[in-house]
Amino acid sequence: MSQEEILEEDHDSYFMSNREFRNLYRTIVGDTKTQVNIRQAYTILNCSGRNIASAHLNNQWQYLQEKIAVDRLYDIYIKAEEVIITKDEVEKAMRTKTMKADDILNSVKEGSLVNKQYLEYILQEFTNDDGCVDIGALLEATNKSKRDIVKQLSGPRVEEDEEFVLKVRGCMTVDPIVKCISYTVDVDNPTFCEFSLSLAENSDVPTDRFKNDLFLVVYNQDRELVGLTRSASNGVYKTGMMTVNPGDEVMVIGIGTTIKRKRSTTERLTLIEENNKLSRRFRATLMNIFESFDVDQDQILNKQEMNFYTVASGDSELTDQDWDVYLSGFDNRDGGLTMGGFIKIHEMEAIDPEGNASADLWHSLHCLGYDNQLSSIFGCSYDIEGLPCRPSRLTPDLPYLNHLAAHNPNFNLTPPHFYFDYFDLLIAEKIYILL
Repeated sequence: MSQEEILEEDHDSYFMSNREFRNLYRTIVGDTKTQVNIRQAYTILNCSGRNIASAHLNNQWQYLQEKIAVDRLYDIYIKAEEVIITKDEVEKAMRTKTMKADDILNSVKEGSLVNKQYLEYILQEFTNDDGCVDIGALLEATNKSKRDIVKQLSGPRVEEDEEFVLKVRGCMTVDPIVKCISYTVDVDNPTFCEFSLSLAENSDVPTDRFKNDLFLVVYNQDRELVGLTRSASNGVYKTGMMTVNPGDEVMVIGIGTTIKRKRSTTERLTLIEENNKLSRRFRATLMNIFESFDVDQDQILNKQEMNFYTVASGDSELTDQDWDVYLSGFDNRDGGLTMGGFIKIHEMEAIDPEGNASADLWHSLHCLGYDNQLSSIFGCSYDIEGLPCRPSRLTPDLPYLNHLAAHNPNFNLTPPHFYFDYFDLLIAEKIYILL
């Protein structure tokens, strides 16, 4: 390989994609969440296969904080001023033999990011008896080393590809009052993301209820539409890739077909047995309700989640005193109620000397969308999964309740008509019509 070919390959072949750069970063640092200082950044940049000038990085760093994240370092990598030794400079150095090792070492200024001792160690292998550096051999070895390092650090390792996944549980009721949850996108910078929506497993929801009946909407802080679930496949509804920004909101809305379904028989199942114990069927329902309100799926209900359940079931908001009573009197862990504690609360409510326990429990169940046979015909739970390109969270706003007839500015979406795989939606003056 000629010197010109070495130089051209060295300059043009080592431009890394974002994924390759993140692989290299993770290999050196350990993960892509840890931020790096300027010396660590310099090491990573030089391992990327580019000759990054120490002075250039120093100039960039004066506008940055002490440590930076992987995305910011990749921006520096993309825009970096690479040190390029031209063919003429190489030929001149090889012809005149004027590039001495001492001159190269003395050119390293105080405060430089270059490790002078390490540089001296490297140059020893390519220094002739007269003290001059064999530039041709040095460049060829450097070029080969770059190829090996980049291949080793950023080469295809499918098992280590980084993925960010968001998962939250939600629930909603469409009758007698519309109740739903709003989620805020918590991300540092705009990112590509696809959301998928699916019904959660719930034995109280009849088969095929709410099928093709819900859709997920994403809107920004100006209440402008960002995206909707557009396609349906095997019970999963997807938005497709979109750009989401910090502060964007996500909401799941019912199209409306479930509102017209007839109520079941007026004959009620037994909730409380003669010995003041909860019936087996009602206990199973409480277990499903618990899982529906466990938004973060950590197997406990925190205060926010328990408050949403309390309000959604027709009661007043949970006070700090109420919450303290729950934690002091019922099974809990990590500051939240366990499923056992949640059921025990209802067992205590069943012991009512005045005999109103059953009526109160049925009122709560009807508010949650249950009929008299403990079938959830007006309420359901769902799972939202997001696949963003960078670390993100969905922060729930609980409770988020809306009366069916009340105007909510969040629903004032600009586009008037949407036609997608599984529904055709017309929005006319804040009124939703299913076609």
